[in-house]
Amino acid sequence: MRALPASAVLLGALLLGGCGGEHSSGTPDFGTTPTTTTTSTAPEPSDPPDPTESVSGTFTSSDEPLPVLDQLLPTGLVPGLNAQWKWQDGDTGTPKSDPLGVCAKADLPSIGADNVVGRTYFPPDDSDDNAAEQIAEFPDANTAARAWAVLKSWHDGCAARASDHPGLTVGALTPVAVRSGTARWYLLSWKPAGEETNRYESYGMVLTGNRIAVLLIDNSAKRHDYPPGSDPMVGMITAAVGWLH
Repeated sequence: MRALPASAVLLGALLLGGCGGEHSSGTPDFGTTPTTTTTSTAPEPSDPPDPTESVSGTFTSSDEPLPVLDQLLPTGLVPGLNAQWKWQDGDTGTPKSDPLGVCAKADLPSIGADNVVGRTYFPPDDSDDNAAEQIAEFPDANTAARAWAVLKSWHDGCAARASDHPGLTVGALTPVAVRSGTARWYLLSWKPAGEETNRYESYGMVLTGNRIAVLLIDNSAKRHDYPPGSDPMVGMITAAVGWLH
């Protein structure tokens, strides 16, 4: 199905983990190295999407051009959950005011962003796996740095959300080497009541100048066991940095 999982809140927000293991819908095992190259060299952006395109669900429609829309990661560059996984086009536009991700306590405008654009990515099967990106533009680099600290505080306090997500495990913030700016990510896992598989949420962040990109991959699987440095979120961060300018 195409509904964004409530657990990710993603799709409330975004419109913003990657998991290893056996996929609940019968697709090949996750944990194989994604086919998208996780290098810091990204192709030059092509023509940006039409900023007035119709959006639905997690976005607010707008007839005005949206700032930095052309810096959102194209669907074809989002790493798959396994070698056969190909994300499908979701929605693009201005996110609604819901927080993005389990740990988030507010949307990005609430922590100082002037402008926010977002894109969702749908699964190639009938699962509720999803991915997303939001790019927030702040008045200046200092405001962006303060928001960056807020994002860290949300991670640090995320264990308190265990009442809503039984068995919630919050992974450590892990830095990602990128060619410009600063990047990091973490992994959440829990087992929804009545489910046979775990739920994983990978949450990535990139800070460059007065902009922050937040990225999310949310999916179900029995395990998350990608080789070091090969997690889909690492590849998604690396690719996203190449489109931020």
